[in-house]
Amino acid sequence: MAQITYTPPPTVDDFIQHYIPGKLFYNWIVGPVGSGKTTGLFFKLAYMAKLQAPGPDGMRRTRAVIVRNTLPQLRDTTITSWNYWFKDGESGTWRASENKFMLRFDDVECEVLFRPLDTADDVARVLSLEVTFAIIDEFVQIPRAIVDALSARVGRYPSKKDGGATNFGIFGSSNPDTEDNWYYDYLHHNLPDNAKFFVQPSGLSPEAENTENLPPGYYESAIQGKSDEWIKQYCECVWGFTANGKPVAASFKPEWHVAKKQILFNPHLPLVFGLDPGYSGMAAVFGQQDLDGRLLVFGEVTGENYSAQRFMEELLTPYIRRKFPEAYEVYCAPDPAAFNRAQTDERSVVDIIKKRYPVPKPDSDNRMALRMSAMDFFMTDLSPKAGTSKLLIDDKACPNLMRGLRGGWRWEVSKKSDTMKPVVADTPYTHVCDAFAYLARYFHKQSEREMRYGAVGARKFTPPRSFGSSYHFR
Repeated sequence: MAQITYTPPPTVDDFIQHYIPGKLFYNWIVGPVGSGKTTGLFFKLAYMAKLQAPGPDGMRRTRAVIVRNTLPQLRDTTITSWNYWFKDGESGTWRASENKFMLRFDDVECEVLFRPLDTADDVARVLSLEVTFAIIDEFVQIPRAIVDALSARVGRYPSKKDGGATNFGIFGSSNPDTEDNWYYDYLHHNLPDNAKFFVQPSGLSPEAENTENLPPGYYESAIQGKSDEWIKQYCECVWGFTANGKPVAASFKPEWHVAKKQILFNPHLPLVFGLDPGYSGMAAVFGQQDLDGRLLVFGEVTGENYSAQRFMEELLTPYIRRKFPEAYEVYCAPDPAAFNRAQTDERSVVDIIKKRYPVPKPDSDNRMALRMSAMDFFMTDLSPKAGTSKLLIDDKACPNLMRGLRGGWRWEVSKKSDTMKPVVADTPYTHVCDAFAYLARYFHKQSEREMRYGAVGARKFTPPRSFGSSYHFR
């Protein structure tokens, strides 16, 4: 195995080295984005695997399962981070068909399984495993019942005849969530004797960790255009208050975001409509980004009990012909779920829409956080050229959207699981506000690409090959 060198931040270093010999232990670490938490999970696993007593053949064998809430999150974030540090052919062997990595160094052999928790079958497969360790990436998203069930699956490998598990436990990392989440009381007030909770400093403080491995000014750039709630949670490492009953679009201010005069449509720029499909309610919100970088919202179309075909033929297309007769390019930015095929005729909503309107490539998942970030990008910043907000809405042409953004689109706390996760309440304004969020997300992605690749003098950050020497595995 090639040498792996990693110098963890102080809090992460303590997290890596803490365990209770011969007894089930829990370790949890919470910190801001970019603070090295996920990397710490991986090196804690390597550290613990090295502490396993050798078996009869002299090898230290362990098995671990790394879980994440969804497959896209597991694939795009967790496995990608793992492969940065533990490369196939150097640190061990990757078996793509099994989502398994055989980690090998010195006399250590650790079987690492990567598993999502999307469906009941996924959960059942995880809870039937016999492992030494369970690692939970973004643990605040995982229900308590699963964590409790995992506690009965760790320490069961290797078997007694091969020496048994010397050390075994569950450890996880996460950003903070809201105080509605069961983890808040568990970590702050009800932590059992065999558990330890680690909290990293704010990314905006002088004590911020892992900054030497981040681009210069990482946190200062990250907070630009973000809401106060986002900054506190993801940069300052502060648990949020209850979201129940609060508006989803907390950054919306009518005095800033409602146009004082008529917004003019530019036929030479693309017209885009965000689309939220659904037979119980379907909505489209129309807008374009002008040359000053502002998102201009011109109108909405809503309907109930419409199929996608009827909605397009009877409402959507007539509205476009009437309101935007000179539109040269019209694109659809739909809910990523609109790409899923129906069981009736094997067509998706997108298959129907793209017969008339081009549909860009969708996001890899449908996380609300992506839409919230996009809306905040336009709601919390000013256009330097125009001297106005980056979001302007024609309120007379968007009555349902306005009611939703003013508070009709709100959070509620889900009672379906122990996580008590805030979810969007099902109100008459949910579909039209979701359509607006997909519209904002479309243009936010364009802005992100321009900032990443198009800025004059922009320099791509390349992680260094080595971060100093603290842990060495050969």
